[in-house]
Amino acid sequence: MAGVSKWRSSEQVENGTPSTSPPYWDSDDDDDGGPKPSELYGKYTWKIEKFSQINKRELRSNAFEVGGYKWYILIYPQGCDVCNHLSLFLCVANHDKLLPGWSHFAQFTIAVVNKDPKKSKYSDTLHRFWKKEHDWGWKKFMELSKVLDGFIDADTLIIKAQVQVIRESRPAVSLP
Repeated sequence: MAGVSKWRSSEQVENGTPSTSPPYWDSDDDDDGGPKPSELYGKYTWKIEKFSQINKRELRSNAFEVGGYKWYILIYPQGCDVCNHLSLFLCVANHDKLLPGWSHFAQFTIAVVNKDPKKSKYSDTLHRFWKKEHDWGWKKFMELSKVLDGFIDADTLIIKAQVQVIRESRPAVSLP
């Protein structure tokens, strides 16, 4: 199992302004019946109740399946190797049981939901997951002081994830 010190972190959130309206985020209820590789795309909502009473260093969501793999969200309420920040990661569940050569790309977005949807905090990234890098995310997803500003409602924090597993295309064969 990879130690926390070996984790890598994409600092996208810190350096750039996360978009506030990622594509497809709110389109889950209006399915127009069009073709969609649904088995490669999925969403998960995690409600963390009694957030103010949490004294654990890390919390894991329940596992959810996308693209034939099980995933979970990992949160560090007090930050992972950083102070004063909420750290968030997407992880492959059961990574220790995967075959040695296993790897695939996933494009994913994680959001911490605000009572005012326009203020929700999103960040997205593309990562190749494999045995040694089975977790990816942001050590400095957002400052803890900002979490209290509209993100916690009735002592509940809501985190949403959307994951798109990317099948690597094989070389096209030209037909005569």
